[in-house]
Amino acid sequence: MAELLNLEHAHEGLATVLSQVRLIGAELENYAAAAVSDARSRGAGWDEVAVAACQSRSTVRGRWSEKAVTRLFQNRMKERSASIGERPVPSAARQEILADAEVGAREETRAAARSSRKLASALSFLHRGSGLHIKGVAAHTGLSSSYVSRMLSGERIPTWTAVRLLAETFDADPGDLRALWEASQGLVRPTRPPLHEAVARLTGAMRGIHLAAGRPPFEHVAQLSSGSLTADIVEGALAGRIVPCWETTSSLLTALGAQPADLRGVWEDTNYAFLVCVMATPDDGPPPGGMQLEE
Repeated sequence: MAELLNLEHAHEGLATVLSQVRLIGAELENYAAAAVSDARSRGAGWDEVAVAACQSRSTVRGRWSEKAVTRLFQNRMKERSASIGERPVPSAARQEILADAEVGAREETRAAARSSRKLASALSFLHRGSGLHIKGVAAHTGLSSSYVSRMLSGERIPTWTAVRLLAETFDADPGDLRALWEASQGLVRPTRPPLHEAVARLTGAMRGIHLAAGRPPFEHVAQLSSGSLTADIVEGALAGRIVPCWETTSSLLTALGAQPADLRGVWEDTNYAFLVCVMATPDDGPPPGGMQLEE
């Protein structure tokens, strides 16, 4: 919406404004598809979806089937990647307005690509630890062998249902992969969640990155940080018992081979939620090294 207002202020032509309206509509459809996919993964039936969408059961099933949602997300990623190098030269007024937005869009696409690779690495690591052959995984999940192989190699971005099935087959917690999957799809959850949700989201994201790195021992991760981490801090952060300060969190992510900037927003949401709780119930505040959470 901010982009639409910028176009209005720059006095762009009607065709340009309506083009942006169509893009916003497409983003809203992507968000709706993600919300339905999430609800379906939690057990919601098509009748419930139909009531929520005020549409018939057959309509919502055709619009948001797993195959349709997968195709929608894949097309979205292709369009975003292509748009980076194929955008027309904007007017002089618009160039100044969109300068920061262009940089943000490129970085968002790069972040999604990084998350896709890490998701594939995490799934591949879990697969190696399971001792199952590809055909065995396919038999357990009901997915085709070729689809499983392409997901593990990173050639295909899987649906959430596929990720959940693979995690359960590998005796892993699907929640540890949720943040990586959402980031690989370019999905952004609402900001400013309550504290417990924010901590769970941050912890899940870090555990997924830990998996993608091959689940190295806590002591080894601490060594990679050049002294800024201890094994206890690494274990506490990955277990969700503590939320370190940003400098420590950044060191942990760097030691695990991740880009700290990819999780900065998630950490800030957690920090904000904690500060809200502190202001609601005054005490001495968080310790210098971060927040200690009750088990």
